[in-house]
Amino acid sequence: MWAKRTFYYGCKTMGLFRAAARHSRGTLPILCYHGFAQADEHRFRPALYVTPEKFRARLDWLAREGYTVLPLDEAVTRLRSHQLPEKAVVITIDDGFASVASSAAPVLQEYQYPATVYVTSYYVKHQHPVFRLLVQYLFWKSDVAEPDLAGLMPEMPAPATDETANRTQAMQDLIGQGEQLLDNAGREQLLVDLANRLGVDLDGILRQRLFALMTPEEIRALEAAGLDVQLHTHRHTLPLDAALVHREVSDNRECLEPLTTTPLQHFCYPSGEWSEGHLPLLASLGIKTATTCDPGLNTAQTPPLALKRILDKQDLPTIELEAELCGFKPLLRRLLGRTSGHQRAPDA
Repeated sequence: MWAKRTFYYGCKTMGLFRAAARHSRGTLPILCYHGFAQADEHRFRPALYVTPEKFRARLDWLAREGYTVLPLDEAVTRLRSHQLPEKAVVITIDDGFASVASSAAPVLQEYQYPATVYVTSYYVKHQHPVFRLLVQYLFWKSDVAEPDLAGLMPEMPAPATDETANRTQAMQDLIGQGEQLLDNAGREQLLVDLANRLGVDLDGILRQRLFALMTPEEIRALEAAGLDVQLHTHRHTLPLDAALVHREVSDNRECLEPLTTTPLQHFCYPSGEWSEGHLPLLASLGIKTATTCDPGLNTAQTPPLALKRILDKQDLPTIELEAELCGFKPLLRRLLGRTSGHQRAPDA
């Protein structure tokens, strides 16, 4: 990490950041966040959770460095017409965790910064913690070396050992079987049983709403506070099938429309997984823009249904974020012959 920081600081000192910024003039960076840690989630998944303190420090840095934070819709319109202000940036937040309302929204209001919040709606409609995330967290949190997991599910093997591969397989088996075979009540009971065997305080986790999404009331309040609530599928999946794409977007809209007053016409690909085949399907559903998790800056030629973003993370140094925003790191990737490809976002 120190070597990378030293490299970027050296490049900045030599004026390469300024040169890259001139080369990238008129481009649009879009920042991507997910959840905001209420306990130790940032240590569990530093790419998925940042602390409120880290988020505040980021917004403070943007303000001190003279960035202009624009609403997504306005920014994309101005990008197409070549009318972006200097150092324009957009803030987006994926998934709709409860911590967006409790931690991120007050800080955004303090700085008077707009943001788009893409909300996946299944766990809004069914107020349960996100099952797969909570299973992963329980395994991560546990200090039981050899938990007895036999019998938790019909197909569970004999007790797992403390070997990483065995624990990982057991975790994946529980997630897969729980999602496929159990209803919400069954998954809740499985979480209780699993937490008991792993020696983790599930009640405390649930009280803090660590892996819960916002309630409908919180979403209404979020929009009233000036944030833009938009689409992110209903079940956090987007198969490449016209009927299933229609179902995911329609179910998402049906859940969110009663809670919002602005048109639901902006979309975020779940887990950052997208295909060229998705673009005409989304366009037919009235989607105006869609964001990926492919890194880089957007130009007037970037397809509006395949916008690039920069994932900010708990362990991302400010100098490296600056290298992304000014265009130095995207330029470096191109010079090294590295294409962004279709990258996965941290799973929610």
